[in-house]
Amino acid sequence: MEVIDEVASALKMDRDVLARASIKAFLERELRYIEAEIFEIWTKHGVKSIFELDDKLKNGEVREEDVLDDFQELDYLESRRDEILAAMKRLPQ
Repeated sequence: MEVIDEVASALKMDRDVLARASIKAFLERELRYIEAEIFEIWTKHGVKSIFELDDKLKNGEVREEDVLDDFQELDYLESRRDEILAAMKRLPQ
């Protein structure tokens, strides 16, 4: 017996309902974590999007070597956030 079956049985829940609820909770937790990381980078650089950080870079307000790691991390985090949001939309209600 798989763990999900054992938990569903112990909680007297349908396995599929438990699986959907578990996936939803996981995605919501990941989204909160990623959004907190994004917000931390935005706050560090006084911006509200990767586009604003890019504009600061283009306008010479920040130096590339000072923001490159955060810029790349922000790009990754925003992409990951979009993937999670897309996955959440595909979840059956």
